[in-house]
Amino acid sequence: MNEETGFVAAVLRDLATSTTVILAAWGALGGATNALTTRMRLRDALRHILLGGLIAAGMGSLSMAIITAWLSLPSQAIPAGGAAGSAAYLVGVFGPAFIEVILARLRSGKGGDSDA
Repeated sequence: MNEETGFVAAVLRDLATSTTVILAAWGALGGATNALTTRMRLRDALRHILLGGLIAAGMGSLSMAIITAWLSLPSQAIPAGGAAGSAAYLVGVFGPAFIEVILARLRSGKGGDSDA
């Protein structure tokens, strides 16, 4: 019983310090801010929160990998720089809104290509 508690506690501790989870949390907060400031329905607000978290988690890790390769930094810099909460927050705010605009254009048939 004590070993299970130690294992669960270790998993929760590792999860709480995971860069991806931290980025997802900041992105979800950004999505929540976007949802609250635009006064949308609960379903749409939940979608913005989820999208904000997913986009921020993915972009945070990917962007740090690109930056470390570009600046020839050691690979240990990826998790250290990935916890940039402010960037994840902004991605969470603007990422879902950007996707919503693209989806609205696709639904209306205005994908940006003109027939003229």
